[in-house]
Amino acid sequence: MNQNLRIVSLVPSLTETLCDFGLEKNIVGCTNYCVIPKTLRKSSISIGGTKDPDLNKILSLMPTHIITNKEENTEAIRLELKKQPGFKNIKIIETFPKNAKDAIALVIELGEIFKCQNFTNKWTLEANQAYEKCLKESHLKINYLYFIWRNPWMVAGNHTYISAMLELVGFQNLMITKEDLSSRYPIINENSEIIKKPQILFFSSEPYPFKKRHAEEFLKISNKHQDHYLHVDGQKLSWYGTRTLKGLKYLLDLKKEVCHTVM
Repeated sequence: MNQNLRIVSLVPSLTETLCDFGLEKNIVGCTNYCVIPKTLRKSSISIGGTKDPDLNKILSLMPTHIITNKEENTEAIRLELKKQPGFKNIKIIETFPKNAKDAIALVIELGEIFKCQNFTNKWTLEANQAYEKCLKESHLKINYLYFIWRNPWMVAGNHTYISAMLELVGFQNLMITKEDLSSRYPIINENSEIIKKPQILFFSSEPYPFKKRHAEEFLKISNKHQDHYLHVDGQKLSWYGTRTLKGLKYLLDLKKEVCHTVM
């Protein structure tokens, strides 16, 4: 462990990634949503949420590196980190992987920055193999909607990391949106025509913790007379970094389960 390395992570999935690298004790600060691994709280200080971190507390931790993400963290926060004089000598690592290939490249990049290539070389080999296996399952197309929130109902659009992951094994997102960040997770009306079209509805475990009753509630109020829905592991489909490998393996099992459900 490099004793001089002091990292503040504002990105939960990359906090997990650094811990997988063996850098848990180097993470001096992280957000309230950085919950994996559970032991992290013993060595790391909470600096607030991903959207509203306490910049003064971050500075007080004297970090050498701060990890951010264009979607997880607001533009205002990211600009403030670059603008404030106190952050001038801190390396700001800004991330924004849009798909699995980007995520694999990001793991490689972080491995180089923090000199953890022994881990990332082995991990990358396995991730690329899993990626190729996913592509072999992409020939059979199944369209879907992916729910992330309730009250109001919100879904993941086609320009999200989630959608890019699902596309690898042939799932086709019916929610087509603009590419800008504000349009990526639109509110959906239960009476919308698009509700009648998907072969499968996915209800994610996060950020909203969907249960069976919530899925049945949506089917009832939308008058969708079919039972083709599944609860899916949101972390494996939306967390990038080292979690991407688990996500790729999960996709293979998910495709089999969906085929069994809708065919």
